[in-house]
Amino acid sequence: MTILFKYVIIEFTNINKHMNKYTKWYNNITNKAKNRTLSCYTESHHIKPRSMGGLDTPDNLVDLTPREHFICHWLLVKMTTGKDHHKMLNALRMMRAENPNQERYTTKITARVYESIKQEYSELQSKKFTGKGNGMFGKQHTQEAKDKIRQKNLGKKLTAEQIENLKRAVTGKKKPPFTDEHKAKLSAAGSGKNNANYGKTVSEETRKKIGDKIRGRKQTPEERLARGLANIGKKREKRLCPHCSQLVAVNGYARWHGINCKLS
Repeated sequence: MTILFKYVIIEFTNINKHMNKYTKWYNNITNKAKNRTLSCYTESHHIKPRSMGGLDTPDNLVDLTPREHFICHWLLVKMTTGKDHHKMLNALRMMRAENPNQERYTTKITARVYESIKQEYSELQSKKFTGKGNGMFGKQHTQEAKDKIRQKNLGKKLTAEQIENLKRAVTGKKKPPFTDEHKAKLSAAGSGKNNANYGKTVSEETRKKIGDKIRGRKQTPEERLARGLANIGKKREKRLCPHCSQLVAVNGYARWHGINCKLS
């Protein structure tokens, strides 16, 4: 699609042909800005965005009010498709950024419009960095790189303030239960050769370290209270022992029932 201005002809690519009314509105605003002088605060706008090949030349620049500038970027989102649409979404999202030297558009965006912009941008970002778009796609850290990462984090402890911030971030929040499909994916991801310990044997030295760390450890009163509160109202799943015919909580079944039942 070609847009004709008084002084320049600009060729736009990836224009959504079903959005002619948005293009018309965009042209009206930028054409009007070409032939006026404003005494109020203005912002410089590229008629053809730089991310789409626009230049910093006088015939591609107009001075707009903050409100007009915001509306133009909103219209560009409506006008474009493909990669250019992604770029314009990001530009619109950044229009809400502020600093002491900018008087940004202050009219509130409705929650529905804001949600739509953020959701679409999030989906495009996810597609962009998934698979081959991910910088680590098909790559693996060398052992040297792994050792460097390990050494950097060795002995690193969170400050009391960081711990409190983490606690506040999750306090009172409940995650939705995992779906069966998600559970199956988690199981497959950690089974067989996908398991980090597949084919490995834990050495006696490592076993001793694990044992020494756990042995004698006692829960603090706060930990016991937190566990108790977390389990209030929950019902433990029970399993029927085929030998003694008792319904037993699954957490103690393997130790005292089944093949270890006294009556087996």
